[in-house]
Amino acid sequence: MAERLHTIDADGHVLEPRAAWASMPDDVRPRIVTDEHGLDHVIVGDEDIFVARLGQMGSPGTDVGAPVGPVPLEQARQGAFDPVARMVDMDAEGIDVAVLYPTIGLGFWGVTDPRAAVALARAYNDWLAGYCAAAPARLHGAAMVPFQDPVAAVAELRRARTELGFVAAFVRPNPCCGRTLTDPANEPFWEEAEALGVAVAIHEGFQTAIPPLGSDRRPTNVFVLHAASHTLEQMLACAQLIGLGVLERHPDLRVVFLEAGGGWVPYWLARLDHQVPSYHRYAPEVKLLPSEYFARQCWISFEIDEATLPALAPFVGDDRIVWGSDYPHADSTFPGALAELQQTIAPLGEASRARILGTNAAALYGLV
Repeated sequence: MAERLHTIDADGHVLEPRAAWASMPDDVRPRIVTDEHGLDHVIVGDEDIFVARLGQMGSPGTDVGAPVGPVPLEQARQGAFDPVARMVDMDAEGIDVAVLYPTIGLGFWGVTDPRAAVALARAYNDWLAGYCAAAPARLHGAAMVPFQDPVAAVAELRRARTELGFVAAFVRPNPCCGRTLTDPANEPFWEEAEALGVAVAIHEGFQTAIPPLGSDRRPTNVFVLHAASHTLEQMLACAQLIGLGVLERHPDLRVVFLEAGGGWVPYWLARLDHQVPSYHRYAPEVKLLPSEYFARQCWISFEIDEATLPALAPFVGDDRIVWGSDYPHADSTFPGALAELQQTIAPLGEASRARILGTNAAALYGLV
């Protein structure tokens, strides 16, 4: 495998089984309560953190709005929580390597108790390390970091990299405990990520405990909010990381924006560049054009069916584009994700296709 990293899934997922939290203290261990509508509520302490039919979250091609009863977590596709079964599915798809992100764990950004957040991150990372150990050349972890406690976030990032061998860490673009990603309290995290050579993924989710952009617009609607929140939150995070100097202060930091499509990037970089002549005094740390920071340090994951990808690749740079299967989530494609991606990128040249399929992700995650 070390000789051929042909096809790399830059954004795969696991669905955490109940066993992932077994070692945690009783008072902060997540518990699942199913309501009269069949929805599972993942509760930490007294906070309702994640609401969904958990089995659907691990069942590709599911209509999550269909009127059905409970769908227990255990009914999800086995590869969601069984690495041996996942290898079978990856082989069937033609995927050589996958970098893995959570499902339930994306909601833990909304936990307000720092002690609980730290315990959750450690338990999740330990469980994911065990999952990846079944195929260490093919499965790689992205660490959960508890931004609720900035000091602990740095310590957990260091542990995940040096002890567990993870290749990335993920953060949400949303505020955590009232602090944005660029809050001064989080500066040591960016310093450590740069020093350790760990890629940082900006990964949005959609959970009630973390109000997304647009949630104050009434009436709210899941269709509208889910579509808008992923992209708009990523756009704002991108502007903050550039405009507030994180990328300037940490030129070796690698950042990837996941699961919000990629079509926004050319427009947004052009828009940010356009602000510079008139508004640059409000961003004194910005020494380059925003598009130059992106070209130097950032990657973007396009969706496998984004028909605009071939047209937009020259504006983004074909060396900055990765892809993610989103397996095994409800809105993922399985089987057939890689086949669909190959159809999407068919208009591109052979070298560009190879970069998007795997070379770019290998550079991003340090798999070369």
